[in-house]
Amino acid sequence: MVTPLGVSSPKTFLLAADIDGTLLGDEQGEAALRALRLRDPAAFRLAYVTGRYLASVRELVAAGRLPAPDYVCVNVGTEIFAWDDPENVIGREYAARIAPGWDLGAIYAAGVGEGIWLQDFGADQPPFQAGFSWDGRPESLAAMRQRLADHDRYRILPSYGEFVDVLPAGFGKGDAVCFLQQELGLHPERVVVAGDAGNDVEMFATDQRGIVPVNALEELKAAAREPWHYHSPLPAGRGVLDGLRHFGFIEASP
Repeated sequence: MVTPLGVSSPKTFLLAADIDGTLLGDEQGEAALRALRLRDPAAFRLAYVTGRYLASVRELVAAGRLPAPDYVCVNVGTEIFAWDDPENVIGREYAARIAPGWDLGAIYAAGVGEGIWLQDFGADQPPFQAGFSWDGRPESLAAMRQRLADHDRYRILPSYGEFVDVLPAGFGKGDAVCFLQQELGLHPERVVVAGDAGNDVEMFATDQRGIVPVNALEELKAAAREPWHYHSPLPAGRGVLDGLRHFGFIEASP
């Protein structure tokens, strides 16, 4: 078990949260999250679980919009980076789980069709994420699924009604969070996830606590309906902090 920050105490919890629309998008919530992290950075583990790439997350932290995390799960959870470990031992262990046969070029070639076209990542193309733009029609998505019929090797994740990600089986936002939970030796009840869109759904498919801010899309709200999922009346960052209070991870405001 890799624990770069040391053994977790019984009171330690992990907040694993999407960035855009979940932690960002509400200035009051952004400031409150930074203040919470500054007060006691060792009180909880913080992981950003995002479709962004690592350099983009580092820019947000450098600009002061987000506090420095412990971990970053980038490119829709297909890669993990320990923030302060240049060797990134935990990330290399996560990547070693990929099954043989992952062929990014073949997926791009087969995935494109009517209503489905390539996203241009340029030099930032992730190694384990094929990204497509989508016209939002169920018919074009169904045809894509037919073209990519080998569901044993990868999964197809639509989001926002305009994007489709294809990831290796066993990789994604939910898998990344579960991997961190195991590596940190935390009980599922000490893990709380937060998201706002369809590509966050897999984070809510476990018995970990879940926070859905009021601004979340219906594609997530409809999926996150377990008793351990909290739908906050507050947006983005304030909604996440409201959820942490609801679950008793942080103290309620006076």
